[in-house]
Order: sequence, then structure tokens, then C-alpha cells
Amino acid sequence: MPYRHLLVICDGSAEADDAVRAASELARRDRAKLTVAAVVELARSGRDCTGGASEWNAVLRDAARADLDRAAGILDSPAVFTVLYGEPARAAAEGARVLGCDAIMLPAPSRRRLGRLFARDRAPALRRRAACPVLQPR
Repeated sequence: MPYRHLLVICDGSAEADDAVRAASELARRDRAKLTVAAVVELARSGRDCTGGASEWNAVLRDAARADLDRAAGILDSPAVFTVLYGEPARAAAEGARVLGCDAIMLPAPSRRRLGRLFARDRAPALRRRAACPVLQPR
């Protein structure tokens, strides 16, 4: 069954670049709409950071925009770019629902040792929440 609207999550990593390329190919094959999203989990005032939550949140938003700019440079097909806010699995599942996506493409788990040490695989949590298939390139 062809997809009509794909949501791909990007985080600026090499694995996210691969996911953006894979989602672009899939969207082109199925003539589907493609939405590229970065997810930002905002810090709460006073609890999550000592330098001031508003400054830190501005940094997070800027980083998300840079990730989306990077993804735009990879794509050779039209796409919509957006930032989703909240806990990553919940934000991606809710974003897919609100946007009417029928599949979500996630980056593969990091292939680099350091990336594996610091990154959590959020695919299982997203699969539990999402009302559509969650895909990952290998």
C-alpha cells in the first residue's frame, strides 16, 4: 500500500541524513507528501538548567532550525519543514497524528560508539504511541 504522507524526524546526525534520503525516495516513489521535523524538548524554568531556561530553549530552537536547514540541503524533492515540541516519542506521535501522516521515518540507531553511549533509541517508545508504522533505514 503506498504512503500518502511521510513524517521524517531529523536531528542533524549522519543517521538522520540517511533517514531523510530514505524518506525522500519513498515519498517520490509513492508520490507522497513529505514533512521533515526536528523535535525539541524545552527546558522548564529553574529546574533543568542553571543558565536560564529561556536562553537554553533559544539555543535548542536554533539547533533544530539548523538541523532542518541541513535536511533541506539533502533533499531533491519538495518537503514541508517543522519543529515539534515535547518529549520526543510523544511529540513525534502527536505530530504525525495532527499532520495526518501515515508513516514515520526515524534515524537508525547510531553506528558510532560515542553516539551509542549518549543516544537513547526512542523507536520502541514511539512505536507504542504512534497510530501509524514507524520505519527506520538500516
